[in-house]
Amino acid sequence: MSATTETSVKKRKIAQQERSKAKVQLILDTTLAMLNEGPADRITTNEIARRAGISIGSLYQFFPKKDAIFYELFSQWLQQTVDLLDEVGEKFDGSESLEQLSDAVFECLSRDDTINSPGHWQLLRAMGSTEELVALEAYHQKEVFRRIVTFQEKFGRKIPTEQAEVLATLQHHVTVGCLAAAAQVGNHAERDAVLDWGKKTMRLVYDIERLNS
Repeated sequence: MSATTETSVKKRKIAQQERSKAKVQLILDTTLAMLNEGPADRITTNEIARRAGISIGSLYQFFPKKDAIFYELFSQWLQQTVDLLDEVGEKFDGSESLEQLSDAVFECLSRDDTINSPGHWQLLRAMGSTEELVALEAYHQKEVFRRIVTFQEKFGRKIPTEQAEVLATLQHHVTVGCLAAAAQVGNHAERDAVLDWGKKTMRLVYDIERLNS
């Protein structure tokens, strides 16, 4: 990957002062709000700047292109998700049931609109647009895989090495599907039912003994 390509989706300028940091966050928040309204390919930097109430020049001071904003949003989403998984994992020592852990993971990731909104899933659909975004998503999956396998081991589930990555992949994609469904229903009347379906589905894929039975 060339140096030019590598920097193409990264910040042009790192915000140092509080005012600049606030402006960067405004750009990110505005973009996520627009993603909540529709597909990523309909969003332009000009519209982001207009909606944020800043000049396009101010936006370009920090982000050279739209994909750079997506990259930063996804980086933040990755870190928030991993931090929440770590927080949940630390609360369990393996004496509880694996279902309790699975429920806790789903609850913390599905109930918070700041990390599970329709806009986040629009963002994920846009991740294939550059090599850097694809690499960031791959890194995200690797970090989640590692934690899923650790969870299994904490609860005494012995997973053969040759099965670990495949199982973690299955669990990851099922979790993504359940969370996306939870975000999609929003505050509709069926939300609680959908959340209950997601919780029950995750209980199954988190328990290798049940999968093998």
